[in-house]
Amino acid sequence: MRYGPLILALFLVSPASAFADKPGNNDGTPPGLAKKGGVPPGLAKKGGLPPGLAKKFGAASPARAYIAFDPAHDDRAWFLIDGRWILKQKFDSTVPVEVQSVMTFEPVPPPVPLPSLNIAIHVVLFE
Repeated sequence: MRYGPLILALFLVSPASAFADKPGNNDGTPPGLAKKGGVPPGLAKKGGLPPGLAKKFGAASPARAYIAFDPAHDDRAWFLIDGRWILKQKFDSTVPVEVQSVMTFEPVPPPVPLPSLNIAIHVVLFE
């Protein structure tokens, strides 16, 4: 091994930061969120409707979008569409991050009674 000592020397001289974990790699958050302060991509700073959740309304989101969340599950939500609560499930990988962020918003009273469930549903309004 002619180059063994040289490789060993380069390894010992290299900065330790090259091997350090990057933000967002070990705590479950995508690296992009760690750099942007935890705000999901596309979520307006003023509390706009996140794009992943907006897609669940269909072709166009309503002007006043109500979404109800089960605090125990970030993989489903009820969307108020045409006066009825519609359960949407099996979100893609970015939507649970949006749900977790939206759960910090102040709850509002629903304009239409919620489905009869034995859980404390968190309703959010996007205008």
